[in-house]
Amino acid sequence: MADELDGLMEAVLERNERWPRLGGQLDRLCEFILDEGNGRCWRRCANDAVTRMAAERLREASARSLGLVEKMRARQVYARERDADLYTALLSASAREEWERVRGRRGAKVMFIGAGAFPVSAITIARETSAEVLCVDIDEEAVRHGTELARYLGMKQTFRYTDGHLSEPEFASAATHVFIASLVPEKLDILRELRPRVRSDCRIVVRYGNGLKSLFNYPLDPGALTDWRTAVPGRTGGIYDTLVLEPRATAYEWQNSHFIASGT
Repeated sequence: MADELDGLMEAVLERNERWPRLGGQLDRLCEFILDEGNGRCWRRCANDAVTRMAAERLREASARSLGLVEKMRARQVYARERDADLYTALLSASAREEWERVRGRRGAKVMFIGAGAFPVSAITIARETSAEVLCVDIDEEAVRHGTELARYLGMKQTFRYTDGHLSEPEFASAATHVFIASLVPEKLDILRELRPRVRSDCRIVVRYGNGLKSLFNYPLDPGALTDWRTAVPGRTGGIYDTLVLEPRATAYEWQNSHFIASGT
């Protein structure tokens, strides 16, 4: 499948065609991942070196493919001036579920890391809760398409893009919620950089995929999250899994809060 994805991407880039077919292939990959029989097969051969190498290659190809499909979808919406209601109908139910799980509220400040050009979850939350949303992506083309999409949807006052999660430190320190996309590979590095900067009550939603789900998501070792605690039980059963985290108080922070609370 990796070869087929690469071939379709080449056709899209060279002739600006076949991107719906490329999206269809990604849908097939999602169906493959959600099949329980395939999951059992994966568990039997997951330790095989050849299988792991093939899985990594497919994940890289699917990540590139999704990025391209999102750019084409975003351009189709804003360039053809399609009715925004048609776009709204595509907004993600899983984003609403995640927002409810983290007790999202109106007036929140939300950062989406790895938002891409067609940030369904970010737009869902921004439109339905009036949250201020900062989308982060290192892909300049994705930033351009996403910005045009937000402008077309009339959201540029509360919805914007930047190219780095530390590029707006004031927003990072005020954020009530941070979402890290499943196709962001360096999740642990980002969490380590955010830890001293975010509020103590900031909730971090980390999307990831281990096992068979790693074909379309970057994996995560929950055991490595020593500076964080689980705020809400994770969600499983979808194309990716999630963890909802809060900063774990350091010994100094605990002593300082205890000192203030006791008035001594």
